[in-house]
Amino acid sequence: MDVSIKVLKEYLSFMNQVNILSYIVYALVFVSMIIGIKRASKNQLNENAFSLEAMTSLKGVMALFVLFHHMAQQSIFQISSNYNAEKNFATVVPFFEFIGFLFVAVFFFCSGYGLYRSLSIKENYLKGFLKKRVLPIIISYYVMIAIYAAYYLIVGNDFTLTQWILKVTGLILINSQSWYVYVICLMYVVFYLVFRKNRDNKAGIWILLAVALLQGLLFIVNGHFPWWLMKPSWNIALFSPDTPWWQKPCQLLFEGEWWVNSTVAFVLGIFIAQKQNSFIEWAKKCYWFKFAVITILFVVINGAGIVTLWEVGYWTEFSGNLGTLNKAICYCVQQLQVIITCLFVIMLMQKVYVQNRLYNTLGKISLEFYLMQELVLFSTYFIIKTPADMENPSIWSVAGWFVLVVAAVFASALIYHWINVLCTKKLKASK
Repeated sequence: MDVSIKVLKEYLSFMNQVNILSYIVYALVFVSMIIGIKRASKNQLNENAFSLEAMTSLKGVMALFVLFHHMAQQSIFQISSNYNAEKNFATVVPFFEFIGFLFVAVFFFCSGYGLYRSLSIKENYLKGFLKKRVLPIIISYYVMIAIYAAYYLIVGNDFTLTQWILKVTGLILINSQSWYVYVICLMYVVFYLVFRKNRDNKAGIWILLAVALLQGLLFIVNGHFPWWLMKPSWNIALFSPDTPWWQKPCQLLFEGEWWVNSTVAFVLGIFIAQKQNSFIEWAKKCYWFKFAVITILFVVINGAGIVTLWEVGYWTEFSGNLGTLNKAICYCVQQLQVIITCLFVIMLMQKVYVQNRLYNTLGKISLEFYLMQELVLFSTYFIIKTPADMENPSIWSVAGWFVLVVAAVFASALIYHWINVLCTKKLKASK
């Protein structure tokens, strides 16, 4: 009995330390956000809530939150405890673990909003649009491929020759988080095609919405792997070592809900840009009542979304069921989450928004900051070679790894951004 009480106390102490570490991170983030924060005066709204500076800092905040989301999903930050018969996990910054797609949705919202606002106020904005807006992203993508390819050559890999060819050419992902590049480039191209002849194209937003929803439908039917190319016993073959790599989960394009569940925010951004004056006038009237309603909906809908994700779920294939209906339900609920979250954020910004050098810098390198995360997290695993260190680390080790990852992602993003700028300048100079 004494031993059991001692074990219980050790376990509770361990979990409490993890929770304290999470609270420290939350507190530091909060402090970093309130420095230089912009607040509207009483009975007024922020005039610059939709400004480039405000949107850039917002992207910086979301970039950091996406990193925390990815860190919360990694086993080195999901600390296992074997103090009793069952294995227990204490996750560092658990708040971010299941809502990463909402942070990405805000990125899409800012992109859609920024594109249409630029279109509406700048003459000939779409002249050379693909070269000015899409080509730099593509250049950045192939720079990233070179960086990741060098990393995998150094640490070793089990890629086949076909995989290497497809990954280096960009036809499949060498970085699983780089799906965003494909989707944002697709939406940029559709935006260009829709508005290039008529900036007031009334059908444009509906075409963009249809493209976003068709991507969702593609995933709902396709799922996490090409099941229609496998044998009837695909649910068994899925776990077989003899199954070809391309038939395994999430190896090809648009295999994974994260490809599709936040894209509708791009369309919402365009809609808000089109209706900005009307939206601001609407927000001014009974602001606090409307904000309270949106906040309640934000909490309720996101709570329902997490429950739906757990109880219905996207990953039905591992139970031997394609689960098209499950995927459709989760997707539809998450579309509501995306819409209400973006509305909550822009309503909040009417009264208060972050504006400081840290998040402005992060916002300017947000794409690079995002694309370097997987490399840093993987290299952390490579550095930490002892299984015992990963399974039962000390709280100080976890805190050290946490700081190391954040600092390394930031530093690598700055270097990556410098390389991108250099490549883009050389490309312009050669023409």
